[in-house]
Amino acid sequence: MDSSDWPTSPREYRLDCPVGFGAFGTVYTARVLIGQHTGTKVAIKTINLEQFPDSNLQQIMREIQVMRLNAHANVVSYHVCFLSGNQLWLVMPVYAGGSVADILRMRYPRGIKDEALIATILKETLQGLFYIHQNLQIHRDLKAANILIAEDGSVCIGDFGVTARLREGKVAKTLVGSPCWMAPEVVDPEARGYNYKADIWSFGITAMELANGMPPHYEHAPMKVIMLVLKSQPPDLDRGGSWDPGFREIIRSCLRKNPDERPSADQLLKKRFFQKAKSSDYLRTQMLLSLPPLENRIKVPEEFYNAKPSLNTAQDFSGSWDFEGSSGEHGAKPQGDDPLDTLPEDEYDPLARLGESE
Repeated sequence: MDSSDWPTSPREYRLDCPVGFGAFGTVYTARVLIGQHTGTKVAIKTINLEQFPDSNLQQIMREIQVMRLNAHANVVSYHVCFLSGNQLWLVMPVYAGGSVADILRMRYPRGIKDEALIATILKETLQGLFYIHQNLQIHRDLKAANILIAEDGSVCIGDFGVTARLREGKVAKTLVGSPCWMAPEVVDPEARGYNYKADIWSFGITAMELANGMPPHYEHAPMKVIMLVLKSQPPDLDRGGSWDPGFREIIRSCLRKNPDERPSADQLLKKRFFQKAKSSDYLRTQMLLSLPPLENRIKVPEEFYNAKPSLNTAQDFSGSWDFEGSSGEHGAKPQGDDPLDTLPEDEYDPLARLGESE
């Protein structure tokens, strides 16, 4: 990724509105003020490095390293990142449609009933997931809140804070992710570990989330959810619904308790149901045009106003990475276990300096 033509100073951006608040930083919409990209609208995530212990800095490094490797239309990447004092600035494309979870809450609280919309979102997500798996990575937190929609209706997977890289033949073992979407082998203390098929389970749960407006077991506390995932039969769509049999079959195939019986992302892409998928413009016209601008959808925490920050100094109040405004009670992300390979640095890459804090 060539980041040399993007500005690397806070003074070269105008921060407009905060649109995300969560665990690691505040996300703002912004405009580029100078250079080749003058006037371009971007999203900027600012992270105050002094407020985190070393373990969280490792998690931040992991997320940035994964994003740096991304080169796929359905996977979030970044333009440039740089250090400004004790702050890390991460400059990214802006996903003005917000997260799919945000859209579900606002417009489809009981789920999306247009199967063409569901097929389009899921197909684009699968294409990104196939790319991630081809690169020997497990996302480990796939859900509607981490699927982002751009202004033109294009779909991207985001939030790589707990992504793991697997060596050939190896497995991950850490309990990581969001309970409602976690695969049985991830939460089973007697399991020998898990691989990319854990993402396929999460994909099946996400498909149910799109159809119903929320994932199975969402009403329960996290520990109860984990017990239900372990002990109960896999969830399924309501039999009384008029869903396409092909859609039902995809969900059932993804939610097999034995991960070896689940299809891979590329096998899923060949399913007949995805013939219903349409263009990104269909998402734009049928889903996004009726929504208010992203800036008007975000509930800004009271402490942000109390502190009266200057947007030009990007004071940090911890922030969400998925533009949904809240990380949610089922979105806890324990520290992962599989650090990515050390990557070569370039002139504007702060990762090596971050590593000095490890």
